[in-house]
Amino acid sequence: MADFVKLLALSLVASGASEAISYYLVYRTEQFQHLKQSIVRNEVKLDEEKRATTGNAQRRQRRIESIEAQLSSTRSKAGSLQLRCTLIVGVIQLLVIYQVNSIFGSAPVGTLPFEPLSMFRSLTHRGLPEDSPSNACSATFVFVLGGLVFKSLIDRSLQLGIPKGSSLPKWVTNPEDVIGGKK
Repeated sequence: MADFVKLLALSLVASGASEAISYYLVYRTEQFQHLKQSIVRNEVKLDEEKRATTGNAQRRQRRIESIEAQLSSTRSKAGSLQLRCTLIVGVIQLLVIYQVNSIFGSAPVGTLPFEPLSMFRSLTHRGLPEDSPSNACSATFVFVLGGLVFKSLIDRSLQLGIPKGSSLPKWVTNPEDVIGGKK
């Protein structure tokens, strides 16, 4: 149990460090802040246009498509700013995972309450010997899962990154329009 808690603490520290690096390299820059504000403004405009019922329907549809194109372009620019930081954080995370493997070795650090499917067993047993119980989980598995959870929580609580908004593709949000169900 102590190893499990140590892994979660290490995962929290690594996630916090990666978000701090992201903040200093990307999120605090003036260019990123401008793009973020532009995304928020365009999403508000898009919602207003979609709710509007007055005026010419064709003109409103063109305005909606124009705003969606601007939104897509702005999200793409913001994503390209995040790319270099993502690469740096990825390399750091790989180094920390290597250290986790060397510190905790091939001993199981936890037991799952179920037996994982065979396709997931390679993830839960990463670095464990073949004769370990089928429901045992490795340090790498706990560290990576903890990192995913903590990074997401930090990102959402500090409102870093690009606002998610209505970034789903049109075929997901309105499949009838795409396949021609509505006229």
